[in-house]
Amino acid sequence: MARNKRWKFLTFFTRRKSNREDVLSNALTTNRTKFPRLSKGVYLGIFGGILGAAAYLRFWAAPLSAGVDVPQFWAFAKVFHTYGLDFYRYADATLDIFPVKGWGFVYPPIWLLILGLALAVVPGSTITETFVSNGWRLAMKTPIICADLAIGCLLYWAVPGPKWKKLLFAGLWLLHPTAWYNSAVFGQFDAIAAVLLLAAVILLERGSDKTAFLIAGLAVMTKQHVLLPVAMMIAVSARRLGWRRTLIDCALLAGVAVVFSIPFLATGNFLEYGRSIVFPGQAPDYQTPLMYAFNGGGSLLTYLNQAYGWNTIGYFNLFAPVLIIAFIAALYLSYRTTITYSQAALAGFLIFIIFFYRINYQYLVIYIPLALLAASQTRYKIERTGAIIIAMLPAVWLWLFNVSFWFYYLAPQASEAVKLLDRLGMSRMDVPDYGYVTLSVVLTCLCLVYTILVFTRWRKPAGLMPPVIKP
Repeated sequence: MARNKRWKFLTFFTRRKSNREDVLSNALTTNRTKFPRLSKGVYLGIFGGILGAAAYLRFWAAPLSAGVDVPQFWAFAKVFHTYGLDFYRYADATLDIFPVKGWGFVYPPIWLLILGLALAVVPGSTITETFVSNGWRLAMKTPIICADLAIGCLLYWAVPGPKWKKLLFAGLWLLHPTAWYNSAVFGQFDAIAAVLLLAAVILLERGSDKTAFLIAGLAVMTKQHVLLPVAMMIAVSARRLGWRRTLIDCALLAGVAVVFSIPFLATGNFLEYGRSIVFPGQAPDYQTPLMYAFNGGGSLLTYLNQAYGWNTIGYFNLFAPVLIIAFIAALYLSYRTTITYSQAALAGFLIFIIFFYRINYQYLVIYIPLALLAASQTRYKIERTGAIIIAMLPAVWLWLFNVSFWFYYLAPQASEAVKLLDRLGMSRMDVPDYGYVTLSVVLTCLCLVYTILVFTRWRKPAGLMPPVIKP
């Protein structure tokens, strides 16, 4: 009898608890009805609006502005049309056609092929020392802008989680002032290498390693320093997929390089091609002007020499061995630890930013989408915050530098655009050198801290890693 009473009491209590849970569940459901989630179509519509705005801002600025490389790229395209696959014999830019003598073509062939195609679209474009036709400006920058916009689409596709999160990280890239400046104003083609590298990382994370390394080969043949993050990805693949499968992937990567190189080597340009591709760098020296120097160590050593007369030139010889040692250590840690492909690629390129004495502003474009992808994937809030900060920090430079300069540097000039940029605060000409040095030192230190913590604190637990895909 006592047992029956106790059972009835427990049943009554359980029912009351169940009723309370139902009430709470109904309340939550009611709140969700008051604030309904946006549908997939609405998010796609918002993303389309951001993509359209980003495209408009880029194509608006493209024909109105021209950096110093824009007429030089035209000359490279003309020489390529004239001499064909024998181009690298004349890549040192000593012919009369080049606006800047000695400013050579020190890139793999993919960008040259794109330049040749751009000139075929506008064969009658006119370039002089003071004039660059709008047609060439737009034709040359259009492939860069398309790659730039494709990065936003890749991020929207690859960022995990809800649609608002995809929208946020894709928007951070599409509306990033640094991406806009380098693609549409200055006319640098790093976004092409960036989109190929980002696509390779995403495909690797989704298990398509062969396609990923084919695309990574295209990235390396666009900008050779992309080889550093690709090597880090190889180290992670060797741990996750095994050496046998990774060696096959490396063969595909090397095959892409061979396919693009053989036509240019067939004409006998072995030394000239090797000099442009393998040894394109200049001898270590002071980084002037400081407004274009983005390695903290290089800019600081230059500033100490200029401001205080210190003889710091000898320290520049240390950059190469330190870079090699740091990169080898990072390769080993990438193989031994459980970092992700996006973390490995980002760390590889940040090591280049940290330890290479000559970092130009356009180089930063390659790591920014990698940082946004890594930030969207991590479960560590501090890593997410740090990755977003180093991704967005380069934009500060545009409010220290006179961006409007490239809108009147060469004719035809765009006076209305200059007035608009002046109102936006992008016409600063009074920033002292220590302002630029401070920005580069802060950026380099943040990159260093992030890279160290990736290997020591922010490794993904082995249980949360995606399963190894067997061949």
